[in-house]
Amino acid sequence: MPILLVVALAAAAIWLLDARATTVVVVIPHAEVDAKDAADGDLSLAGKERAAKLVRMLAAAKPDRGVDAIFASESKSTQQTVLPLSETLALPINAIPGSAWSNLPSKIKHEHHGEYVVVAGEPKSMPRLIEGLSGQTVPLEGDELDAMFIVFVPQLAKARVLKLHY
Repeated sequence: MPILLVVALAAAAIWLLDARATTVVVVIPHAEVDAKDAADGDLSLAGKERAAKLVRMLAAAKPDRGVDAIFASESKSTQQTVLPLSETLALPINAIPGSAWSNLPSKIKHEHHGEYVVVAGEPKSMPRLIEGLSGQTVPLEGDELDAMFIVFVPQLAKARVLKLHY
């Protein structure tokens, strides 16, 4: 019986340490833009409303420490999508050039271990980012601008991906 108790306590300690070391990454596409044919247009009114909704959602979630870092591609639309969040939290937007986008999963895992991170990207680049973080393939339609993926990256257990719409 004492051995079983020691094993149970050890398992609980490992679980608790792994849960505290879990990196949580919220991955979103840019919000709606003014002109569908523009390569990098400004956000439309609906896009600005979606960006404001993102702030309300993440504020309502109230993680223990809050968001630790914000990343966005170099495009104007992705940066405008996370700008209200950046201003509300007084956090800078880390702009990631297209050439460095494939290195972002590794950067997040190593430099933001155990933190809460928000990433805004182009819809076509999000599946590769999520796969780099979790090892899981996720489908994303190009017009799913309301999609939100929450990727849980624990240190010891298998990564999990939750897909929501906001």
